[in-house]
Amino acid sequence: MKFILNTSLDPHFCALFDAQDVLIDSLRWTNRKRTGQIVWDFLEKHEISEKEMNFVGGISGPGGFSNLRVASGILNALSLKFDIPVYLVRADFFLKKFLEKNNKTSAKFLLNSFSNGVFYCDKNNDLVRITVEEAVKKFGENEIFTGFLPEEKSENFLKKITLNLKNLEQILLESLKETEPQLQFVPDYEFPAV
Repeated sequence: MKFILNTSLDPHFCALFDAQDVLIDSLRWTNRKRTGQIVWDFLEKHEISEKEMNFVGGISGPGGFSNLRVASGILNALSLKFDIPVYLVRADFFLKKFLEKNNKTSAKFLLNSFSNGVFYCDKNNDLVRITVEEAVKKFGENEIFTGFLPEEKSENFLKKITLNLKNLEQILLESLKETEPQLQFVPDYEFPAV
């Protein structure tokens, strides 16, 4: 069984997959204050035994401090309990794959910066933090995927891309499987670090 967790992007979600990567169950939520309880209740409902769990992973950030700490605690606890490594992927890598799967490879995307502004991916595929005002000037009428930005930031952009979010969980699992397993989940609260 495989367990994945996202507490970096909205909506937050967790999911369980079987050995053939078929989705067993998933849950999405937006109430960030109850993330830990929501995830533990989800796991308790499924009564996973040690023989069943063979994969855990999640989005490492950038994201809100408290929610990434919750993800870190849950994924590291599962890793220790089941004696398996943790897979982690940054949100920008996941978003690139998400846009590719939705045939929007030419689109730019913006990630929420929890201290100030937004992140975008430059030509070297590095995350760069700029203010919302700078992003509006820089991207103007270009196609921008703002789906994971808070409403107060995304409303600044006129030309937005809307995508069907039905395959989020599957794409995250695919993204995680392309990474090297780690001994522990280490959050990227902000990138570059603040």
